[in-house]
Amino acid sequence: MFPIRLGTDAQFTALRDALHTCGEAALQNPAAARLFIDGATIDRSAASHLPLPELEALGVITALADRIVANVMLYQARGLLIVSDRTQPKENDPSPPPEDVVFPANISNTGLFLDHIPPGKGDAFLDLCAGTGIAALAAAQSGATHAWAFDITARSTHFAEFNRRLNGISNVTPAQGDLYEPAGNQTFDRIVAHPPYLPVYRPRFVFDSGGQDGEQVVRRIVEGLPKYLRPGGKFYALTMGSDREQPFEHRLREWLGDAAPEFDIAFVVRKTVPPRQYSADAVVAHKGAAADISGWRALFEKWGVQSLVYGFVVIQRRLIDRPVFTVRRDAGPNTGPEQLAWLVEWETRALDAHKLLSAKPRASQNASLQVEHRFVDGAWQPESYCLSSEYPFIAGMRTEPWAAHVLTLANGSLTVAELLEQLPVNANPLEFARAVAAMISAGFLVLDR
Repeated sequence: MFPIRLGTDAQFTALRDALHTCGEAALQNPAAARLFIDGATIDRSAASHLPLPELEALGVITALADRIVANVMLYQARGLLIVSDRTQPKENDPSPPPEDVVFPANISNTGLFLDHIPPGKGDAFLDLCAGTGIAALAAAQSGATHAWAFDITARSTHFAEFNRRLNGISNVTPAQGDLYEPAGNQTFDRIVAHPPYLPVYRPRFVFDSGGQDGEQVVRRIVEGLPKYLRPGGKFYALTMGSDREQPFEHRLREWLGDAAPEFDIAFVVRKTVPPRQYSADAVVAHKGAAADISGWRALFEKWGVQSLVYGFVVIQRRLIDRPVFTVRRDAGPNTGPEQLAWLVEWETRALDAHKLLSAKPRASQNASLQVEHRFVDGAWQPESYCLSSEYPFIAGMRTEPWAAHVLTLANGSLTVAELLEQLPVNANPLEFARAVAAMISAGFLVLDR
């Protein structure tokens, strides 16, 4: 039994029109915020500015004599009207909480995920682990011909359909199923996922974790990309994984199986946590048994988990026959959606070293060069060179002495080939072009369009 009802088209139209008539400020009114965000029971008189009959008709609120209680949260997010489960139980409500919960779409974590998904241009967009369906709804409004919202729980699918109808969006299809199950033979040119990824020692709900190592859901999603992601398509996920015998991004490539040579992988890390710290913090936060800490740590050690890494994954399927890349970067203080998009675009372009020879890079103002000297035979001699930057990503690179000359000469007027001619080195031009590409990728050099 769900708190909201999928009523008639007329009822949804009436509620939508009434909310629009009230204006955007109506839901930001202090009384409305207490009702729909805080979950408080308020006096009917305080809610007189809201379309109470229309809200009650679809189960969004329940009238209790002269008081009003919200059965769900209702708010605006990404220019959409969204309902999700309450974060606080109703007052004096003895009924147990639902086994499945539709989390709010207006929290910072979801906002971060949505920020990094480019506008939904394209033919077919798929939102996995969709929850409220907000990613699919936003994509449908920003250019996707059609969007699908898949979730394993009936509750999330019900809420996503409610949100679709509440916003009057016709080119979105919510469906219930285990990951790609509802897709059949359908393929997509954009797939996104904000999956359950937190390691949980004793999972309780279908939605609350990615298993004890956190990777069970995202692994199955990546394994399905060869079947469901079209050539030229991209997959985006905000998730957590683990570095083991190989870094997480290389393990992602293994999960792609025989089709791995068709895919590029970029991973931008926002946070790294040691497994011993994570297991202790998580057990304490969830009020688990102290014995679970040692048990969990033993599992992490058995699996060879060296660190837990949280961030954005972009996987793109090549459109033509070409080499592919696997790259990791650490997010800096100003790393955002534009930098992630640039990274994927640049790494794709940089695969062609021949074309790079005619490019004209310039030194980045964010780069710094440290030279370590050693006192030899009565004089200080440079021994090692290290480049560093915090934009577009946090990066450090030990390099050769010629790198200092490149940073001095690169002002946007000389091509890569011309830079090589002025350096006191005898290098293969293509190898030099690849080295310059690595410096651009790390943010030490900039290549204007």
